Amino acid sequence: MKKTLTVNLNGTVFHIDEDAYQLLESYLSNLRIHFSREEGSDEIMSDFEARISELLNDRIRLGFSVITIEHVEEVIQRMGKPEELFAGEEKNAGSESSAATETTSGASDRKLRKRLMRDPDDKMLGGVASGLAAYFGLDTTLLRLVMILLLIVSMTVPITIIYIVLWLVLPLARTATDRLVMRGEPVNLENIGRTVTDGFEKVSDDMRSYIRTNGPRTPLQKIADFIVSFFAAVLKVGAVLLGILLIPVFIFVLFILLIVVFALIVGGWSAVFSYLPWIDSDMYFVSEMPNYIAVWGSISGILLLGIPLMALLYRLFRRSLNLGPMAGAVKWILLLVWLASLVGVCAVGVWAVKEYSGFYFETISQTLPALSSWVGQA
Repeated sequence: MKKTLTVNLNGTVFHIDEDAYQLLESYLSNLRIHFSREEGSDEIMSDFEARISELLNDRIRLGFSVITIEHVEEVIQRMGKPEELFAGEEKNAGSESSAATETTSGASDRKLRKRLMRDPDDKMLGGVASGLAAYFGLDTTLLRLVMILLLIVSMTVPITIIYIVLWLVLPLARTATDRLVMRGEPVNLENIGRTVTDGFEKVSDDMRSYIRTNGPRTPLQKIADFIVSFFAAVLKVGAVLLGILLIPVFIFVLFILLIVVFALIVGGWSAVFSYLPWIDSDMYFVSEMPNYIAVWGSISGILLLGIPLMALLYRLFRRSLNLGPMAGAVKWILLLVWLASLVGVCAVGVWAVKEYSGFYFETISQTLPALSSWVGQA
């Protein structure tokens, strides 16, 4: 049993566990200590509290009635710890304080090497396009429009593969320092305070804006904004409909594969054909496939289809069942298992092609009646 407190953060009331409250209070106190040395610290802290309130409110929207310590830890990871944000600044300030000719304004700036990362604050899918735009200083919407056109011209496959690879390879900009490094901006208190407030506005309560709102838009950019926003809405609706349509197919195929694995374990391929009587064993080369290869391929096939199905069902029913987000370690494990199952299916396919490739001849002998009998009947 835990003690629950009621707190007011930036005008929003939260019910929070006592240990989560202590962690959040300690985090805010450390931020106040660091920002107290800067001009406009109250305004910066107000921005921090507003952002923290928004992130905690997202937990409430997912169905959580009480803020737990896990939620606060996620927020701290998202915002960045004070020792991570200001460690470089304190080091620079201490090393440069001995130089009387140096100005104090430059002592707190540290310029880190720009890195290519995914932007979680301005994303449609994985934040790849917005991360590329931030790294190269391009307009996000125009870059997305170019990617959509390339997607249509290339018939989806090459661009989709490249996007998925970048999604897997590029790290996510989680903290304020990561966002500044992604854009190549100096890591200082002013930029950190500005970055924490995100610099992006929401189009609605449920969907983040795909368009930068901190500058005037040209007519071409407005047209691109409309096209990208329309494509995003269509993509979202299409993904939901596709998922609904594919769920029965995935379940049926998964059921068949489970039967195959069970039959293989019990009695080999002969048992498979007894469980699936509509399959003629004489018509398929699989009747001669070794059982260990068949089991390996079947299990790989189950995982290959089952993991995406499980992820899809989890995403569809997460809110209705009040489930939290899937842990990062679990996601990586499932990804590695899925990749291993993909390799297993491909290996079995290559083995089958190599083992049974060639020509098949069958000679059928049939005795035909004499030609004279055909003539007499005519």
